[in-house]
Amino acid sequence: NDCLATKELSKLHETIDLCNKEYNAGISFEGLSTGDLSDEKVYEVLSDGYTQNVFQFSSTGITKFLTQLKPTCIDDLIAANALYRPATMGNLDEYVNCKNGLVEPVYLWGTYNSLKDTYAQVVFQEQIVMMAREIGGFSLGDGVKLVKFVSKKKTDKIKAMKEKFMDGAKKNHCPQEDADAIWEQIEAAGTYCFNKSHATAYAVTAYVGAWLKVHYPTAFYTVALQWADDDELVTLMGEMEAVSNAKVVPPDI
Repeated sequence: NDCLATKELSKLHETIDLCNKEYNAGISFEGLSTGDLSDEKVYEVLSDGYTQNVFQFSSTGITKFLTQLKPTCIDDLIAANALYRPATMGNLDEYVNCKNGLVEPVYLWGTYNSLKDTYAQVVFQEQIVMMAREIGGFSLGDGVKLVKFVSKKKTDKIKAMKEKFMDGAKKNHCPQEDADAIWEQIEAAGTYCFNKSHATAYAVTAYVGAWLKVHYPTAFYTVALQWADDDELVTLMGEMEAVSNAKVVPPDI
């Protein structure tokens, strides 16, 4: 378990409390995060770049990425969380083009089950474990060890794992050319891959924030502005006027 402290949870709970108090919304973080996560309006708002105060998605760079990606489901947000990192920047265009149907993903031998949800790209550590098992004949435990060895650059142990992988791939009748290419993918991706459960927790948290923005904008922006730094106020207020019916008004003396 990798437990991180983040102020986002406090902000979300404050917003939800405000919704329940002012609108009798009857909502909870648990209820929203375990729902179907398929509200089309949420994905439309994120695709249009209205990402201010949405956890992990409010920076300029990732906002631009979301407008290109056009997320339509929670899996897209999970992948975006894992992909938008320095080591994976080169993969963004290919992922976006496949997601939007501009090009067809190309799967190496035996990788379809592992990579079908990410358009033939290695995005998550769990995919490496699955490829190691299905192509190289590894146990799940050895697959996890492989990820750790690659991420920590344990050269001798990686070499031993490579020999084991190639032997397993040969027994499974994987063409040598594909086995070599798959191993290169594993070694390259293993140095930066995100854990999918981590990316999922972040993406679900972001979805809840975006859902509150869509359905209870006054409560959402009230809390957002209270927590915002001074240099964030103008951007937040500008977005609020563009995307919602919430307004900032002078105090009623």
